[in-house]
Amino acid sequence: MSTYSKYVLPRLIDLARRNNDTTRLRAEVVPHAQRRVLEIGIGSGLNLRFHSSEVQYVFGVEPSAELQRMAVKKTSSALVPVTFVQQSAEDRRLGV
Repeated sequence: MSTYSKYVLPRLIDLARRNNDTTRLRAEVVPHAQRRVLEIGIGSGLNLRFHSSEVQYVFGVEPSAELQRMAVKKTSSALVPVTFVQQSAEDRRLGV
């Protein structure tokens, strides 16, 4: 894996997903989630702060190890428990 794809690209993705329009949509949509939530492509965990008390827990799937590390840091301030499903885009045993 290149330095770019390991360190630069995840931060660019996180930055791009922080724009005002996307944040506004998160604030409108995510609080409607209930019970158990599966976030495919959880990214850096930007949705976590918007989950309501109606959510029992969140399962997060993120193939980028660096984005997942960024999301893990946000779980301490999340209102709901978060479990990350360990999976990697480079994991050939999964047939990806």
